[in-house]
Amino acid sequence: MKILILGGDGFIGSHFVDQAVSLGHDVTVFDRFPYEVSMNLEHQRGKIRFISGEFANRDDLAKSLDGQDIVYHFICATNPAESWNDPFIEIEDNLRPSIKLFELAVSKRVKKIVFPSSGGTVYGPQYKPVDEKAVPIPLSPYGIVKLATEHFLLYFQEHSGIQMDIYRIGNPYGPRQPLKRAQGVIAVWMRDILRGLEIQVYGDQNTLRDYVYIKDVSYLMTHSLNSPASSGIYNLGSGAGTSIIRLLEIFQTVIDMPIKYRIHPKRQLDNTSIVLDSSKLVAHFPCFEFKRLEDKIFETWNYFKLPRPKLYRKLSVGKKGNLS
Repeated sequence: MKILILGGDGFIGSHFVDQAVSLGHDVTVFDRFPYEVSMNLEHQRGKIRFISGEFANRDDLAKSLDGQDIVYHFICATNPAESWNDPFIEIEDNLRPSIKLFELAVSKRVKKIVFPSSGGTVYGPQYKPVDEKAVPIPLSPYGIVKLATEHFLLYFQEHSGIQMDIYRIGNPYGPRQPLKRAQGVIAVWMRDILRGLEIQVYGDQNTLRDYVYIKDVSYLMTHSLNSPASSGIYNLGSGAGTSIIRLLEIFQTVIDMPIKYRIHPKRQLDNTSIVLDSSKLVAHFPCFEFKRLEDKIFETWNYFKLPRPKLYRKLSVGKKGNLS
């Protein structure tokens, strides 16, 4: 199939690109490419098509949708902390452009839209593992707009017949997670440790999160490619709750640098606890097992502590594998 991956040069998107290419699909990546290079996909040069554009630009978006069968929408302009005190940026930067995308996808006869939502925020505070039947009660602007985007996608499915899948992802982590604009405590802590800074620990033994390795996320999201004519809403988490204190203990065990830390009470913007029951999705992958958190934090640390090569090669216009 022909697959358009919006935000495909980012953290989750680039790992999914690798999965889609490995399965033999025709992949196009739409992203900004501000330096005229791919940050995470140089190893796929010649195998995929790059389109440089602005998500908020209707013409850029419309051209990228031509002839596509399935669209994966990984673009998100904010994170939970940024919008906590400014909820309007969620509406302007995420919700409006997403509705525009859904409208354009219908007009371009796209068969299916896949939307990665946020299992960590859409359900609101929870105190036991939640499945997809739980009533979402998001408290943060980030989660509220993620849920609103889900509902608009359901509207377009009902109104226009387009298929859709929604993945409510837990707390993804792993290689390629950005450190400059870090989102997620694992990346934030690793960034600060590398800088010799004190890491900030918010919460206690009851502050639980569902950390899920990025390659597990990208693999499970191939379900949409295996079942292009169906629609569904799926949790995507490991099913294991890890407290913030236990996470600190894992860091102290696997990281080979001194760790300075300070423990604070839970922040207002954070859920107390969220653990996802993903059995509905995992049932489609009978032999699948989630990776161990300890093993993959060690792997992620080894990735981040190595110097990253500088990207300097420009992508010329027009040829497959290059920017257009």
